[in-house]
Amino acid sequence: MTDLSIAIQHNPHHANRRQWVEAMVSQLRLEDPDLRLDIIKDVRGEGCWPTHKRALRAARDATHHLLLQDDLALCRDFVASVKEVICARPNNLIALYANTHAVHRARARHERWVEKPGLCGPAMIWPTAWINEFLDWQDAHIDRGFPWDTVRVSMWLIKTSKRVFATVPSLTEHVGCGSSTMGLNGRSKVASWFLGSSRSGVGIDWTRGLSSPQKDPHNLRSEWWRFLHD
Repeated sequence: MTDLSIAIQHNPHHANRRQWVEAMVSQLRLEDPDLRLDIIKDVRGEGCWPTHKRALRAARDATHHLLLQDDLALCRDFVASVKEVICARPNNLIALYANTHAVHRARARHERWVEKPGLCGPAMIWPTAWINEFLDWQDAHIDRGFPWDTVRVSMWLIKTSKRVFATVPSLTEHVGCGSSTMGLNGRSKVASWFLGSSRSGVGIDWTRGLSSPQKDPHNLRSEWWRFLHD
C-alpha cells in the first residue's frame, strides 16, 4: 500500500504564488481531506535551498514524500494519479514534470517514462527512506552557500548512481515560468507534454516503457561541479 505525505515549498511574498498555492491546496484537500500536507514558507527570504531542505524534513512516516514548488498546476485526480505512479516505480525518485525532447520520443512510442541524468524539476516524489541519506551526503560534499536546490539532488543522484525517472506525460505544469524567484524566467520553461488540469492520470498504464525508458541526454552545467567536494 502506498502511503503519501506532501510538502509545498512556498515563497509567500508574491501574490501570484499565494494564489497558486491556494489553488493547489484546495484541490488536494478536496481530493483527500485526510492528506498529510505541509506548506513550508520562506518567510525570512532565506532562498530556495533552505526552504527545500525544510520541506524534505517535513516528511512524515509515509512510504513516499512529494515535494511541490509553489508555481504549479496539477492534473485532475492528482493524489490518486501520484499513487498509481508510485506503484509502478516504488524504489526510484520520480519527477512529475519534464521539459526535454525525450518526452516526445517516448510519447511517439506510447511509453510512459523518461530516464533523466539527474535534474528533477519542480515536483519530485521521494522514497522517504532516501531523504536522510541525501541530506547527510550534501552536507558533506556541497558548498553550504550553493543556492540551487534541485542541482544538489542531481549531484547526489549522479554520484551515488541512483536512477531518476520522469512521467510521460507530466502530471504538473510550471505556470510560474515567468515568475522565477531566482531569475530563471522563460516561456519555454513549461512541460513538454502536460496531461492537463481537466484530465486524470488514473488508469494510465504506467508500466509502458518501464524496463527500457527513453533517456534524456542533458546533464549538469560544468560550472556547477566546482561547488562539489569529494
